[in-house]
Amino acid sequence: MNPLVLLLFLLVLLIFPLYITVKLLGGRITLLSALTIKIVAFLLALLIAVAFGKVGPLIIALVLILLYRFAFRIGIIRAFLAWLFEGLVLVAMLFLLSNLGIATAKLSVIANSFQHLTALL
Repeated sequence: MNPLVLLLFLLVLLIFPLYITVKLLGGRITLLSALTIKIVAFLLALLIAVAFGKVGPLIIALVLILLYRFAFRIGIIRAFLAWLFEGLVLVAMLFLLSNLGIATAKLSVIANSFQHLTALL
C-alpha cells in the first residue's frame, strides 16, 4: 500500500470522530479545521506530558476541552461532551478494527489509560 494513501487514511480515521461529535453538538467545524486542531492537540499533549509527568493527563484533558471550546465556538459543557464522545467513538472504532483484525490495540491498555485519568480526577 502506498504510504501516502495510508497516511491519508489514518488522518481521516483520526479526525472523523471529532468532526462528527462537534457537528452533532452544533459547533462550527470543517474537515480542515478538525485536522488542524488534531495536530495542535497532539503537539500540546506531547509538550504537556513531557513537562508535567504524572499530572499531565489531567492537564491535557483540560487543555483539550478549552481548545475545543474556543476553536469550535461551543460552550464548555458541549466542549466537554465533544471530548468525551470523541474518546468513546475512538474506543469503539479501535474495538471494531481490532475485531476485524485490522488494528492490534489492546482494549486493556485503553481501559488502563482511562482508569489512570479518572484516578487523577
